[in-house]
Amino acid sequence: MKAKHTILATLLLLAAMPIQAQVQWDNLINKLKVEARADGELFTTDSTPQFGFHGKYFNLMLGGELGGGVSYYFKQRIVANPGSVMFFDNTDFLYIDYKPTQNWRLRFGKDAMAMGGFEYDASPIDVYFPTTLWNSIYCFQLGISGAYISDDGNHTIVAQVTNSPYINSTGLSYDAGLVSYNLCWYGTVGHWNTIWSTSMIEREWSKFMNLTMIGNKLVFDKWDIYVDFMHHALSFDDWGKNFGVVSCANYYFTPQFNIFVKGMYEQNKSEVDLNSAVALDHLLLAGHTYTRYGLGFEWFPTEQKNVRLHTYVCRMEEWDRNTRISDTWNFNIGATWTMDFYKLFKK
Repeated sequence: MKAKHTILATLLLLAAMPIQAQVQWDNLINKLKVEARADGELFTTDSTPQFGFHGKYFNLMLGGELGGGVSYYFKQRIVANPGSVMFFDNTDFLYIDYKPTQNWRLRFGKDAMAMGGFEYDASPIDVYFPTTLWNSIYCFQLGISGAYISDDGNHTIVAQVTNSPYINSTGLSYDAGLVSYNLCWYGTVGHWNTIWSTSMIEREWSKFMNLTMIGNKLVFDKWDIYVDFMHHALSFDDWGKNFGVVSCANYYFTPQFNIFVKGMYEQNKSEVDLNSAVALDHLLLAGHTYTRYGLGFEWFPTEQKNVRLHTYVCRMEEWDRNTRISDTWNFNIGATWTMDFYKLFKK
């Protein structure tokens, strides 16, 4: 009889194992996606037009819970060429979160620098004809951060220390000892969303660039609009000369179709001497101004919104002091698709 009870208990245990394994699997992985984007582009200038099709992004995303308030997130940008600075060059995110309570969070690993602006905050795969600053800054850096989250979840304050992006732009090694101190507020007040930040980015030992980003966004059922203001200074007497403004508005005819308009202006009119082998300002060229503006639309042909088609046209101008050095029209058509394997496995 005892042997029969033992066999029965063993069978019950074996029967329960797949259920327990499923629970652990659900906790371990709650995000598993692959996303890709390809564009066809035509650039018209005074010289020969340039056109063709190319892949823009191919990303792998993985995330989940490790237990005890610890979670992880991983996003790998799959590219053909290896990194040049460190092992995680082409990894956008690879971090561990620890949330001892609902109000506090600690994070360590590769993360986006905690900076303001809704263009900056968007996933790169979702950004069309971005600002020069967006294109120039090496925003994904290894570091550590702490965050306070309000009880209602509408406000988050992040304090972060990361490697300085000057390590990348000047070709230094990771152990050059340059860091960036970032402070950022993410807020929601009714229809008004904010991402405000200020950063002290070390460009040389004990010499810093201040980068302040103020992003404001209004969100309603049928439309939304954001306006980002970006200002950076290399010294205390360098204020008001290097800044940019970018705005984008969407109107949603249906949940699956929207039209957008976007425009931006950026300038670097600093008096700081930048005629050196290594530019002190790695965001905008000295004496240059940039303007870009255009419109386009997005269409999601499936209810799951796992496929997005887009097209846009924009004009791009660059000036070196009083001389226009480029005037380009960009015509773009492309597609983005997402393969959500986690949802597939859940089914």
